[in-house]
Amino acid sequence: MKNFFCALAVLSFAGPLFPAQGVNRDALVGQYCMACHTRRARSGNLTLEGIPTGDPAAHPGVWERVIRKVKSGEMPPAGMPRPDAATLSAFADGLLGDIDAAARRMPYAGRAVIHRLNRTEYANAVRDIFSLELPLASELPQDGIAGGFDNIADALSMSPLLLERYLKVARKVSQLAVGVADPSPVTEIFPVTQTQAVWQGEGMPFGTRGGIRVNHYFSHDGEYELRAFLAKESLTPREGVRFFHTRAAVKAGNHTVIVTFPDEFAEREGPVLDVDGPGGKALGGPLDVLGAAIRPTIEFRVDGRRVKLFEIAGMTAGEAAFDGQPGPPSLGRIEITGPYNVSGVSETPSERRVFVCRPASGADEPACASRILSTVIRRAFRRDIDASDLRPYLATYTETRKKHAFKESIAAALRDVLLAPDFLFRLEFDSAGAKPGSAHPVSDFELASRLSFFLWSSVPDDALLDLARKGRLRNPAAIESEVHRMLADPRASSLIDNFAAQWLGLRGAADIEPDHQIYPDFDSSLASAFQQETRLFIRSLFRENRGIPDLLGADYTYLNERLARHYGIPGVTGPGFRRVSLSGNPQRGGLLTQGSILLLTSHTTKTSPVLRGKWILDNLLNTPPPPPPANVPPLDESPVNGRKLTTREQVERHRTNPVCASCHARIDPLGFALENFDVTGRWRTSDDGGPIDASAKLPGGAAFTGPKGLRDMLLNSDGFVHAAVERLLTYAIGRELDPRDQPAVREIMRSTESNRYRFLDVILAIVRSIPFQMRQTAEKS
Repeated sequence: MKNFFCALAVLSFAGPLFPAQGVNRDALVGQYCMACHTRRARSGNLTLEGIPTGDPAAHPGVWERVIRKVKSGEMPPAGMPRPDAATLSAFADGLLGDIDAAARRMPYAGRAVIHRLNRTEYANAVRDIFSLELPLASELPQDGIAGGFDNIADALSMSPLLLERYLKVARKVSQLAVGVADPSPVTEIFPVTQTQAVWQGEGMPFGTRGGIRVNHYFSHDGEYELRAFLAKESLTPREGVRFFHTRAAVKAGNHTVIVTFPDEFAEREGPVLDVDGPGGKALGGPLDVLGAAIRPTIEFRVDGRRVKLFEIAGMTAGEAAFDGQPGPPSLGRIEITGPYNVSGVSETPSERRVFVCRPASGADEPACASRILSTVIRRAFRRDIDASDLRPYLATYTETRKKHAFKESIAAALRDVLLAPDFLFRLEFDSAGAKPGSAHPVSDFELASRLSFFLWSSVPDDALLDLARKGRLRNPAAIESEVHRMLADPRASSLIDNFAAQWLGLRGAADIEPDHQIYPDFDSSLASAFQQETRLFIRSLFRENRGIPDLLGADYTYLNERLARHYGIPGVTGPGFRRVSLSGNPQRGGLLTQGSILLLTSHTTKTSPVLRGKWILDNLLNTPPPPPPANVPPLDESPVNGRKLTTREQVERHRTNPVCASCHARIDPLGFALENFDVTGRWRTSDDGGPIDASAKLPGGAAFTGPKGLRDMLLNSDGFVHAAVERLLTYAIGRELDPRDQPAVREIMRSTESNRYRFLDVILAIVRSIPFQMRQTAEKS
């Protein structure tokens, strides 16, 4: 990529032209920038010609780019004439101050967008409206992604397929909610992902290494068949033909099903497992799984109660004899089929939530139906309703009641509620009298929805709606109290699962499997441990209200014995995760040294300074490099004078290509600092026999070495915090940021700087910000 700033080719100039005080912006731009940023040259796709510096708010897209590049030290580029640091700082600060002052006079709240619920929000809304937890996300099409997130309004389109799925799901939800679902047996399939494969969470028996925990909704009182299928131990398992099954009598409603199966057979020698079928007996004594002595078993539990335990006999752990593939089996999937021998439908939490009244006679039914529907519609539409809102759904109920029972008629009306635009979309409206192009506050009910979808990925609860009805939600003390209450609620885990996982790209890490010939110790157990470490670490930052810098600089992490052994950290025993201090360990600390990130940013056979550097630019600095040009050659891995080159040396040879050099100068140094970590996050001092060189230098002159040097460099400027605030604000408001949003970003940072940008403080500042509290009316056409 061409340089963003170019110096005027007056190379004989030897000193600063402008003093730090009273910077003449137009003269500075003319002296140092215009050689490359005319309309004709347009270096970096930017022209400064004809754009005066006196009113930078009139061209925020241009001057925000200039400010960011100047403050980062990237421009003017090294080796070209440039003013002294104080003059450059005064130039950038002056532009910034003028832009922020203009934003205070005329705030920008973002253009109006139509915002559909994404599939996670849809499933969570059904859970909270009906007390009905169903895996609905898997029944709806994949949502579009923009700005790194799946809750961005512009990416959430409506398609014929989606409408068809909405109808199917609405029918299913409404029938289950009132207890009138079809009693015919159906089969639900639950694949065991690598994260679930050794999941250590609430409800899993102590010592469990392999298994799955499923919260499943059982539609009727009756018997259900539970099946567990074995698979080849691999992150992309080959399913075997062996399975174990049992039946369980279950009442209607949500129940937790757990199937456990040990998958770390390498922990012991000798006979471990016979996959000829269920009913065998254990041989050779207990299997020691990281300190938890258990026998090789498959166990089925429902709500913590053991339904069936199979003790299995006789296969050697290392035998190459499962489905024609080497290595031991693991749990591949479970299936739940039913109901059989239906005995009725017990009253479920969902029915209790829906049926706020029960008609004593036919004469009571219309009034009761009106009360039921009014209650559900208010929650689903997320606002107060009137007779006109209720009328179409009462009409559906009345028409259906002519041929069907009361419950079935309520279900028909609820189906229509779930298909209503007021449920499927987060509708917002301009205030009466709002001027075109102006920013104005959203209503209290709209603010309640913004809060709940930000913090819970779901609808507001009754407490939030009641505050909105009373017009008190905008009160600073009230909204702060609500944010505290909502973050303490279990539903706030969505902020970690949805925001953090997408921001850092962790959802993609589940699909990465290193080459097993090169990394034979890597398995689903370690892959799961990587995910769990990062999730627990990020959760602790939010729950303890730690500062954003601790994402990179925290001196602790969460480990179990398997992961600690992999990292070479002593003193951790047992399968459970616990907090471990990293004080005095310069090799570890923060996200950049965690296995999940290091694996995510590697190839399957070797590390990649390019992928790691690009991930930092994309996710931690929010300054993604441009796409590579077409026909870029791959890394040349050929030896030189008979010696294999290290990964760094291969990358440096690649950078000698002028087409590649300019972008790689920004990308590669960030990745070089992490070269002591191999693909799986293990510390190393050599690569292909050559010593690791983890020193690095950025184009602006910043030099650093190793992971600690990289962390310190990133934390010594506000670029990382600025990017983190940008990403959190993007997620909160559900739209990509505009250059005109930057004053709001800076105000959030200024208001939280004194407390090291603590997460709760930043969340509160976002909730109080103009983009969150206000909306922009459309300009006159």
